[in-house]
Amino acid sequence: MTARGAAIALLLALAPAVAASAHEVSGGLGAAAAATDLYQITCSDDGSGAPASLVVQIRDQSPVAAPMLSVQVQKGLLLTNATDPVDGDTAFGPAVSVNGGAGGYDVLVNKTDAGSETYTLSYHCLTGPDGTGGHTGTSHTVRQNQ
Repeated sequence: MTARGAAIALLLALAPAVAASAHEVSGGLGAAAAATDLYQITCSDDGSGAPASLVVQIRDQSPVAAPMLSVQVQKGLLLTNATDPVDGDTAFGPAVSVNGGAGGYDVLVNKTDAGSETYTLSYHCLTGPDGTGGHTGTSHTVRQNQ
């Protein structure tokens, strides 16, 4: 196999792994009790269908510390939130969704008390209501990183 062929084979082998984690972002909150990260998640029709909802989940990573991590999602007058009930495990907290269609959603990550925390945020725009349907265009922008 040529070097070019090996490179193409490697890229193809890695493609599923990249796609699986493409809609997760890792972050951290500083020690201040009021530290908050803000993301704008944009849902769009990438040819897979018009977006109907955004679904998010938060996973509170190590260190295991007193503050609990929460995620809030808002679009217009629609707002929901969820908290990861177990700190430092490998599972995400409950999934929550907002039926806001296409466009930008504000997604905030915050905590209940002082102390540094790290997290993984999972987010997906879907073609059905309440976090159902097929995956469609999903992107994010960091607006605030505390």
